[in-house]
Amino acid sequence: MLKFEEVLETIAYTSYKKNNDKNIVAVANNSKEVKEGYAFVAIKGNIEDGHKYIDSAIGNGASLIIHTEDIAYKEGISYINVEDARCALAEISNKLSDYPSKKMTIVSVTGSNGKTTTSRLVYFLLDEIFGKAANIGTDLALIGGKEYRTSNTTPTITEVNKLMNICVDEGMKYLSLETSSHGLDQKRVYGVDIDYGVFTNLSREHLDYHKTMDNYFKAKMILFDQAKHTVANIDDPYGKKAKELYPNTITYGIDNENADYRAENVVKKDGKISYEVKGVEFTLNTIADYEVYNTLAATAVVCDMGASLEEVKEAMKKFTGVASRFEYIKNDLGLNIVIDFAHTPFAYDSLFKSVPKGHGTFAVFGVNGDRNKEFRVSTGKACADNDVFAVVTTDDPKFDTLENVNRDIIEGITANGGRYIEINVRKEAIRYAVTHAKKGDFIFLLGKGEENFLKLKGNEKTPYSERETLKEVLESL
Repeated sequence: MLKFEEVLETIAYTSYKKNNDKNIVAVANNSKEVKEGYAFVAIKGNIEDGHKYIDSAIGNGASLIIHTEDIAYKEGISYINVEDARCALAEISNKLSDYPSKKMTIVSVTGSNGKTTTSRLVYFLLDEIFGKAANIGTDLALIGGKEYRTSNTTPTITEVNKLMNICVDEGMKYLSLETSSHGLDQKRVYGVDIDYGVFTNLSREHLDYHKTMDNYFKAKMILFDQAKHTVANIDDPYGKKAKELYPNTITYGIDNENADYRAENVVKKDGKISYEVKGVEFTLNTIADYEVYNTLAATAVVCDMGASLEEVKEAMKKFTGVASRFEYIKNDLGLNIVIDFAHTPFAYDSLFKSVPKGHGTFAVFGVNGDRNKEFRVSTGKACADNDVFAVVTTDDPKFDTLENVNRDIIEGITANGGRYIEINVRKEAIRYAVTHAKKGDFIFLLGKGEENFLKLKGNEKTPYSERETLKEVLESL
């Protein structure tokens, strides 16, 4: 609970008008969440302008409005004008929550690819080796054996603080937090006390939002500005750049001999990958090459925190992986069916290169409507360049049309001499791949993973499950 004067002490403001003596019990930037005693922060975003919902927030019980635009004031309601509404939201939320991040050791992971697996692996190793760890990641938080659904890869700061307070109440000592570039840029973890910031890699994605790769990289580096210790993949050109900007960064990699944690003698055999780090041999139950990088990232963090490589090796043997990250689906058809959340050209290329030689490969996928043309074309090229038969279907067209999205994908496929078929209904696309693949072939179902929806029109969510749809197809056969 905060008095009006305490709110003024907490945030930077340009002017204010106090019209009541009500204490603030909570803060929100969604008018639908507002209740009696709330402060409402009007944020002008890329799609919605929170100032349009001020009257709704007041109607729901808001006694304090924080805003950046010129607005008409109402009797009985207090107002604070600020320059940065997102900062104000974060600072008030952190204060009201009593700064839960300061009561745990927090590891935050960012990057274009590998965020979820690395974040989940860090959580697993911390829990196994040090005990009492939690994880906040894509659509899900794992705290004390319970699951909590989340709104985004990185939830709003109010949701993050709420989840962190649950962690504190449950006695958690460590938290692994997945952070997206949107989340960092929109200050969803602003003011959170981060001990380790991890950067996995950077590939062309979200340029509809960031516009340039330089802006995209700068958004990722907000995490490094905020973290006490930093860890980066030095094989990635942007990871190398991060090391140059933050010289004390701990590095990992395979190709770069100067990596602090380097995988050597990498061997892929019998569906497994083995490698050595400083003489200690690791074996992963996967053929996905990029999992070596994810494991190295997690290893670098927990070893810097005091674990030994031997402890990490033993704990890794118990790790069963993350759902929809190179996840094999059992079937009676002799097919290697894999569900993977991969949704970038870089991730596609990494997946396809992991397939052993001599196996046919199918990929069932679409691309989000908010990706630019170059991104879409590149996904098609990734299929063609790896001799993958592309079954082009729907993902989340959103505010674009499926025809536009798929036309760009197909342009990339044909430009590099690839093979494809376009089947707009995702279930029928899966059926096509399953019925045309031969025994031993690989079928990748890409892009949806654990998401339980399709955005066929705007941001409206139509219920959809990749796993259940595949199950229905397999049962029908």
